[in-house]
Amino acid sequence: MATDPAAIAAMLRELVDVLLPGDERFPAASDAGTHGVVADRLVAQLGETALDDLAETIEACGGPLEPLGATERQSVVRRFEADHPEQFETLRMIAYLAYYESPAVVRAVRSLGHVYNDAPQPAGYAMVPFDETDPHQAPAHRRGHYVKTQDVTRLDLTPLPSDPLAPETVTEDDAVTSGRGAIAKSAGSRPSDRA
Repeated sequence: MATDPAAIAAMLRELVDVLLPGDERFPAASDAGTHGVVADRLVAQLGETALDDLAETIEACGGPLEPLGATERQSVVRRFEADHPEQFETLRMIAYLAYYESPAVVRAVRSLGHVYNDAPQPAGYAMVPFDETDPHQAPAHRRGHYVKTQDVTRLDLTPLPSDPLAPETVTEDDAVTSGRGAIAKSAGSRPSDRA
């Protein structure tokens, strides 16, 4: 079943707004453009029929959402969650991630005084230094080990070639004694030469 593109767009817009309605500080999900990102990711993750499947599920749960009031929309989404938990969980996770990486929502989170990046890289987050006396940071099971930074010793790199990208020359004697690049003397000869 191919659903009308305008109906799919409206369904997604209304659906993400039920999940993330916004308030005086945060935009509604559709105002942040979440529904477009959700559509892209659903198709990428579940295939070309994902949007039609979602529209069928919403309809089976009492939709479409557009003509309904806020309370009725919430009832449809609650039924969706109860009757189709896996499909709902996938949609909800995609919607939340898309919403909280939106530039408008990132700005809203930062306006609350939080250090917040839409992705952990490249900006990253400041981390407190490792504290080996903290039982939450140092494992109690004592498997493995930890070397303090000041106890780390430098490796001796002198055996390595000065130019690691230069082609390696291996003589025939080296190849035989070390096994590196060792090939039979007749490897380059034609099969008719081998007797």
